[in-house]
Amino acid sequence: MTIHHIVLYKFKPEATSEQRQSVKDSANALGSQIPAIQSLITGETVYNALGHGYDAGVIFLFESVAKLNEYRPHKAHLDYQAFSAPYIEDKLIFDIETA
Repeated sequence: MTIHHIVLYKFKPEATSEQRQSVKDSANALGSQIPAIQSLITGETVYNALGHGYDAGVIFLFESVAKLNEYRPHKAHLDYQAFSAPYIEDKLIFDIETA
């Protein structure tokens, strides 16, 4: 089974393009900092009328729920959350399991 940990971001209107990019770069760096992450991708939204205004997202892959649970309290993850919080207006997190 694979766990897809999907995080969608809605940036604050005042977040600059440099700040948005730094959030993306920091998310990409988590793959080399947290062994539990199998892989990850980041990207900007492609407009969808049902997109609820989310600007960007990250999809993390984990080999199991246990690996996802290792990731959540990891210092690098917590540091990333603290770093990105000033630029984020809202986020949506959705986890799915696939065979």
